[in-house]
Amino acid sequence: METGNCGVVIKGKNTKFIIGIVFLAVSFTLYLCIPLVFFLPYDKKIQGGIAFGTYIFSWVLTAIAIFFMGKEGYNLVKGKIFSIFKKKKTLLTTEDTEKK
Repeated sequence: METGNCGVVIKGKNTKFIIGIVFLAVSFTLYLCIPLVFFLPYDKKIQGGIAFGTYIFSWVLTAIAIFFMGKEGYNLVKGKIFSIFKKKKTLLTTEDTEKK
């Protein structure tokens, strides 16, 4: 088994970590499905209640996911997800600096 820089087992059988990943994926999916609630053929108050309940339930699932993955596992997943959105720094060449 190999461990990442946070001490979390990445390769191998770590069922608690995998269960946590599943809960986190379901949580994000529920959160993204909240706008779809307003297309249901119910009264606006019922739609709002369903949307609020879904929102709260997605946060509960996130908390359960953190419990299963542990703090280090959650930080590992968060780092992987947010690394997609980080700007990549480009190195300036001498030609770029001379133009300025």
